Amino acid sequence: MNQRRGTLLDLAMILFLMSMVLSILDNTFADRSYLLTGLLPVVLLLVLALLTRRLHEGVWWYALGAVLLFAPLGAVVALRRLGPYVLPTFETMNRVLGESFSAPTTLVSTVPPVDPTGQVMLVPFMLGFLAGAPAAWLALSTRRALAPTIPLVLALGATIPLGVLVPSLLVPRSIVFAVVLVAWAAARARRREALVGRPRGSVAAALTAVLTVTLVSGLVSLLVPDRNEVDRVLLKGDGNSALVAGAAQSVVPRRVGRRNELLRATGVPEGRRLRFAALDTYDGTAWVPAEESPGTDGFGTFKRIGQEVAAPHEGRTVGVRVQIRPGYASDWLPMLGELTSLTLDYTDGRTQLDDVRYNQATSSALVVGGVNTRDDYTFGSVLTEDEFTRRDATQDATEDQQQPDGAFLDQYLQAFRREEIRPIERVLLLARYLRLNGSTRFVGSSSQAPVDLGLRLLGSEQMTATPFQYTAVMALGASRLGVPARVVTGAEPDARGVVDYDDVTSWVELQFADGTWRTLDPSRYVGVHLVADGVEPVDPGGFVQEQLEAAAKGKDKEIRIPKGTPVTLPEGTAIGQPTSTWQIALRVVGAALMVVLVVLLLVPVAKVLRRGRRRRTSSWSGTYVNGWQEVLDAARDRGTPVPDAWSRVAQARQLGAGIELARQADAAVFAPGPGDVEDSRRFWDACLDLRGELVAQVDARHRLWSRFNPASLLAGWARSRTRPTSGLRQVRDEDRRPRSQQPAGA
Repeated sequence: MNQRRGTLLDLAMILFLMSMVLSILDNTFADRSYLLTGLLPVVLLLVLALLTRRLHEGVWWYALGAVLLFAPLGAVVALRRLGPYVLPTFETMNRVLGESFSAPTTLVSTVPPVDPTGQVMLVPFMLGFLAGAPAAWLALSTRRALAPTIPLVLALGATIPLGVLVPSLLVPRSIVFAVVLVAWAAARARRREALVGRPRGSVAAALTAVLTVTLVSGLVSLLVPDRNEVDRVLLKGDGNSALVAGAAQSVVPRRVGRRNELLRATGVPEGRRLRFAALDTYDGTAWVPAEESPGTDGFGTFKRIGQEVAAPHEGRTVGVRVQIRPGYASDWLPMLGELTSLTLDYTDGRTQLDDVRYNQATSSALVVGGVNTRDDYTFGSVLTEDEFTRRDATQDATEDQQQPDGAFLDQYLQAFRREEIRPIERVLLLARYLRLNGSTRFVGSSSQAPVDLGLRLLGSEQMTATPFQYTAVMALGASRLGVPARVVTGAEPDARGVVDYDDVTSWVELQFADGTWRTLDPSRYVGVHLVADGVEPVDPGGFVQEQLEAAAKGKDKEIRIPKGTPVTLPEGTAIGQPTSTWQIALRVVGAALMVVLVVLLLVPVAKVLRRGRRRRTSSWSGTYVNGWQEVLDAARDRGTPVPDAWSRVAQARQLGAGIELARQADAAVFAPGPGDVEDSRRFWDACLDLRGELVAQVDARHRLWSRFNPASLLAGWARSRTRPTSGLRQVRDEDRRPRSQQPAGA
C-alpha cells in the first residue's frame, strides 16, 4: 500500500469511527443534524493536519491552529450564530467558551429527544473536536499502530454516559467499532513493517483476527446479554433542590381572592383527572415531591424538555389544550398521562419552553417562576392502562420506595401483613378497612404528621380524617406493605372542561410490574361515614379475620385465598398506642436518677478500694504521703477542702488539727533514708483517727454525705491527669505539692 492510499485510509477510518461514536447519541437528539455538528470539526481538523504535514510544520503549529479554530468554529457549527460578513461575533465566541463546560450537564438535564439547537449542540461538537484533533495528527505524523485509536476509544467512553440509559443497538455498534478499530490498527502495523522490510504478517492473518473478534463479540452478546441496567452509570444533570422545594408549597393551588375557576381543559377523556403534582416521598411530616423520585436510581428528576418527549410506555395518544385562568396560582403545569409533546400557545407569554421542567418518572411538570395566566398550552400524551385487578402483579418496592420515615405506621399494619395473600390484596384489604370503619370530615386540619396518621387515625378506635389524610395514610400504608405508592393532586374537569377550586382533590397511585402507575380511586379508601353519624369501634385484627374468612369462601372479588390455607391471625397483631412524649421524658428522667443512685452507691466502695491501694504502697515514704492525703480527702468530702498547693503544715493549720502529723510526714519524706516500718504504720493509723475526727466535727447531714461524696475521687482523677509522665519525681526546695513529695528512688 503506497503512502497516499494509507493516508486516505487513515482519514476515512477516523471519520467512520467518529460517526460510530456519535451515533450513540441517536436516541438523545430529535434528529441526526447532531452528526453533522460533530463530524464537521473532524473534517476541518483532518484538512488542517494534512496542510501542516504538507508544509513540514510541527505539532505546535497544528495545535495553535486548532486552538484558534475552536471558538469561531463552535459558534458557526454548534450555535449556528453568524455575525456580519458570515463571521461570528466575539460575543458568540465568548458564549462558546463559557457554555462548553456546562453543555454536557445541560444535555443530560433534558428529557430526550432533545431539540438539536442551542447549547446542547456544543456536546457533539466538542466530542468531534476534542477526539478528532489528536487522532488526526497522530494518524498522519506517527507510524505507531495504536496511537490514533486512543483518542477515539476515549471519545467512546465519554459519549456513553451522555446518552440514554438503554441506547438502541449499543452492543452491535460497539462490536462494529471494535472490529473496525482492530482491522485499522492491523493495517497500520502492516504498513509500518513494510517500511523497514518484508512484512511478517499476512492479509489472511489480519482477516483471521478481525473475524475472531467479530465472532467472539457476537457470541458473547447472544449468550450473555446485558439486560442488567442497575450498574450502568450516566452523567447526572443539574440539581433542582431549591426549585422542587419551592414548588412543594403549591401542590394544591392557592386560592386567589374570590376567583374560583382555575383552568379550562379540552380533550380530556371522560373519567380522567388532570394531575397537578405527584408527591412521591414522605419526609416524616408530609408527602412532598422528591428531587429524585424513589426507585429510579436517581434519574427520575425534573429535566428540561423540547417540543417532543419520548413516552416510557405505549398506549392511546390524546391531545389536550389547557387555558389557565387568573384563579390558578401554582408552580405546577397541569398534565395528563405521559407527555409526548408540548407547545405554548403564546410565545410572548411569561413562560417559555426553557422554563418547563418535566419528570418522566412522575409524569408531572413544573414551571420555573410559576405558571402565569398567559401560559395557555397544548400537549400530547400517552394514556396507559389505569385499571387493575387483584391478579395484576405489582412492582417490588425498593428500600426508598418503602418510605423509611413512615416506619411508625408498622405497628398499626400488623393485622394486614398476611403471607397467604398477595401484596396488592393486602393493600386492598387496608383500603376496605379505612372505607368501612372511618369517618370523614371536611373541616379542620389535614396534618400528615406521624401522630395524626398513626395514633389519631389508623391507631384510633374511631377513625376520623379529611379525604387528604385518608390519601396520605393509604399511600404510606401501601408503601410499608410492599407496594410502591405515591400521592397525586389534581382535578377532574366537568362536562365543559372547567376545573374549579373546589374540584381539587388527591388520590393514590400504585406501581405495577410493567412500570406503569395506576389509580387507586379515593372511593375505595375514604371513610364512608360522616362525623355526625358515629361509628362503632372495630378491632383491625377482627376485621381482617372476618374479611379473610369471607374470602376463603369465594365471596370476595378483590381478595382470594388459596384453598386449604388456614385463616388465623398472625402473632403480634395487637395494636398498642405509642408512648407519649411525657412518658418518654419521665422514663429518661427515671433512668438518669437510677444511674446517679447506682454511682453514689459505688462511691463508698471505690473509697475503700482506694484506701487499701494507698496502704499497700511499696515506697517507704508513700505511707506518709498517702496517709496525709486521706486526711485531705476527708476534709474535701465533708465540704471543707484545702488547697493542694499549700504545704502540709499550712494545710494542717487551715484544718485546725494534725499539725504534728504534717511535720512527721515532712520529716519522713525528706529523710536521707528509709525509717522504721512500725513508725509508718503508727502514722497511718493516726491519720485515719484524724480523718474520723474531722468527719465527726460536722453535722449529721454532712457526715452522711461525706460517705457518698465523689469530690475526692474526682480530685484524685484530676491530679492523675496533670501528674508528670516521667518515672522520676523530684522534690522541690519548698514542699508545695503534698502528692509530689516522694523523693527520687523512694
